[in-house]
Amino acid sequence: MAKVFLKNATKIFGKTVVAVNNLTMQIPENELVCLLGPSGCGKTTTMRIIAGLETPTSGRVYINDQDVTDLPPKKRNISMVFQLPAVYETLTAYENIAFPLRCQNQPREKIKKRVGELVELFEIRKEDLETKAMRLAVSDRQRISLAHAFAIPRNVYLLDEPLSNLDPKSRTDLRIKIKQIQKRIGETLIYVTHDQSEALTLADRIAVMHEGKLLQYDVAENVYSNPTNTFVGWFLGNPGMNFVDCVYIRRDGKRLLDAGSLKYEIGDIKGLDEGRELMLGIRPENIDVSQTKKEGWIPCECTYTEVIGNRLLLHLQVGDIVVKAKVSADLPVSENKRVWMNFPSEYVRLFDRKTKNTIS
Repeated sequence: MAKVFLKNATKIFGKTVVAVNNLTMQIPENELVCLLGPSGCGKTTTMRIIAGLETPTSGRVYINDQDVTDLPPKKRNISMVFQLPAVYETLTAYENIAFPLRCQNQPREKIKKRVGELVELFEIRKEDLETKAMRLAVSDRQRISLAHAFAIPRNVYLLDEPLSNLDPKSRTDLRIKIKQIQKRIGETLIYVTHDQSEALTLADRIAVMHEGKLLQYDVAENVYSNPTNTFVGWFLGNPGMNFVDCVYIRRDGKRLLDAGSLKYEIGDIKGLDEGRELMLGIRPENIDVSQTKKEGWIPCECTYTEVIGNRLLLHLQVGDIVVKAKVSADLPVSENKRVWMNFPSEYVRLFDRKTKNTIS
């Protein structure tokens, strides 16, 4: 197992395209870390820097405290799985999986045993083992690619959106397998994805990136529950966090977030000056909704409903403000109906309207 440390890593393509911007992060050994963000955010470039496929314009890369910035990929003892299956198409499935073991001149029986373990783990059909890779489906080739990557011990395993081109069932199955094998072998695994549900399911820690910068790096629960800025809050979740522009005021002895048609009472927050422009953030699933009037709750109108599995997504309007609430599908709320909503204080997050960064 190995730990990875990126120190002030920057990658500029040409003279103006900053793909990675002064990135510093430590990836602990024996953890699965997801690099998460939209296309073009720098996550794949970051992984390629770790792999040695890209040289940082500035900054250093360390694996187990060894500076590997100038080492070629083959000397870093890593394996990598790409978005499209990287297999030797003219070799059989068995030969693809066995290839790293044969390169180490391991005995035939040991190779056979290890290939058998990987075939079982990744649920590769035994009848496919003697089939050339070019004749197999994409999902089957990706299973072979993953088995190949995990065939021998490595310092770090790098997976660059390995499931994005697969059908939903294969994607779900292989996601489980990746998590299982990472826990079983206890090694360091770095996983690139733009799928926030995939990251939340797999990761011990999530690094959220945007426009080449690292916005938040923490355990998955904290990234979801306590986003450091509005982008993180919006990007994670289905749908993402609600944001309401408001101003902090004091009136009749109360401390309020004034959004015009919507006013929300909050407790005393140290260092918060009256008149400060803020954004109130709350996730849809944390909003309470009632069909009957409740003291202190906000009256609103349900303008639209969406069914999401066993949940109902309500579009709730107060004046010109619309927020989304995710409730049980059993709640009989229909469109154009008056309801009352509540924002439990433990789920409310405040952000500065100018910087977009959290303040509480």
